[in-house]
Amino acid sequence: MKLFIDGEKSRAICNHCKDIVSVTFVRRDVPFSDRKGAAQDILVGVCDVCDQVVSIPAQSTPAISESRKKALKSIEVRLPAIYLDVLDLAAFTLEPESTPEFRKDLVCYYIHDLAQDPNRLERVFSAHKLSVVNFSSKKSKIPSKRLSMKVSGKLKAELQRLEVETELSTTDLLKSVVCDIQREVLEKPKSSKIKTLQFLASVAV
Repeated sequence: MKLFIDGEKSRAICNHCKDIVSVTFVRRDVPFSDRKGAAQDILVGVCDVCDQVVSIPAQSTPAISESRKKALKSIEVRLPAIYLDVLDLAAFTLEPESTPEFRKDLVCYYIHDLAQDPNRLERVFSAHKLSVVNFSSKKSKIPSKRLSMKVSGKLKAELQRLEVETELSTTDLLKSVVCDIQREVLEKPKSSKIKTLQFLASVAV
């Protein structure tokens, strides 16, 4: 395995120039493929013609992987199992062949959607009321399950902002998010949103 050093030259295919070009290895910040953050100061091969990153040597992979881990934030709660059942049913309704990961994608989409909605407080409190009425733990002893997700710093900040605005705990807020999904996907589907979610589900399959 060849190790490259700063300033070393090589050749590679540049997708931007559509040609085999000369490249120089330099240190740069490299955005992750999903654009949720970037690896800082990573050795990469840069096209000498257009200045675009065209190659990443194997020696940079560990640093990128470590940066990726640090960039992601954790959300972990325990919810009554019925909430996970609702998420699974909503995911199946949108795309019968969706992967288990789409359940998390669905939650993330709704957190972001709520955070951007001018009427978010009304939506959250309405969904919270629905969760209390339909799934109150006082009705019966419902087993719980863990919901664990790795999300971008931006999404974690949106969740925290919703917590501050609603004065709900992370657990109660996520219960409300699930009930919002239940309402908009299973009970009174919104055609425009359903189309968007079905597209996301098909991509995630």
